[in-house]
Amino acid sequence: MFKETPLFSITNQKFNVIILAAGLGTRLKPATDYVPKALIRIGKDRAIDYSVRKYQYIANRIIIATGYSADLLENYVRGKYSSLNPMFSREHISELQGPGRSLVYALDYASSKLPTLITFCDYIIEDYMSVDSDMLGLCKPNKEPSVLGTYDSVAVVEEETVMDLVKNKDIKNIKENGFTGIAVCQNTMLLKSIIYSAALSRRPDENVDYTFDVIREYILKVKTIAHPLSKIFEFGAGDTLEKTRKYINGSS
Repeated sequence: MFKETPLFSITNQKFNVIILAAGLGTRLKPATDYVPKALIRIGKDRAIDYSVRKYQYIANRIIIATGYSADLLENYVRGKYSSLNPMFSREHISELQGPGRSLVYALDYASSKLPTLITFCDYIIEDYMSVDSDMLGLCKPNKEPSVLGTYDSVAVVEEETVMDLVKNKDIKNIKENGFTGIAVCQNTMLLKSIIYSAALSRRPDENVDYTFDVIREYILKVKTIAHPLSKIFEFGAGDTLEKTRKYINGSS
C-alpha cells in the first residue's frame, strides 16, 4: 500500500521547489488529450497533488514549469493550494524543448539565497529523501512494487558520492544508479550560472540538455550525495501509468 512521506529539513531550511510539468505528454495519450500529464488522475488525486504534498513543508516557493494546457494546470493549483502562493514559469508550446529549457525559465523565479530542489511531475516518490546536502536521486531497483522507467544516464558513484554522469548504453536493462532527474542543489547561484551560460552558448532553436549541460556540470563542481530511490513510480507512458494507478489504488 502506497504511503505518502512528506519531506522535512532537519535544519528547517526552506527551498525553491521546482516541479517540471511543461511537456506535451505525447507518450501518455489519450490520457493527455484534454489535460496535461500533471493533471492526470492517479488514485483519488491528480499527479501534481502528490508532488505538492511531498514538498510543501520544505518550500519557501513552489515554482511549477507549465506549457501544454498551462491555464488548466495553473488554475487548478492556484485554486487548491492558494495558501502556498505557487508560482508558474510558462512556456509557449512552440518553445518546448525538454526539461533543460523549462529549468531556464523556472530559475528566473527562484531565490538565489535559497537551495533548490528539482523534480518532475510524472514521478511519485514513496521514499523519504534527505534534503540537507547536495543530492541526486538515483534508481535503486528492489523487489518491492515500483514502476521504473528508462534512464538515459547513469551515475558513477564512489563512497556514496556522485562523481560523474555518463550515457546509459543499455537503456532497456540498466536501471541501477540511473539518474531520475531529481536533484537538490544547495548553491542556487551556481546552478543559475551554469544553466544561463549553457543557454547563452546555444542558438535559440538549440536545446539545453538538463542532465549533461546542467546537472553534470554542477556535480563536477560540488560534492553531491547519491541518494538511492527504491520506491519510485514513473508514469511517462501508458503502460507505466496503469501500473502506477494500480499500486496507488492498492490493487497490486
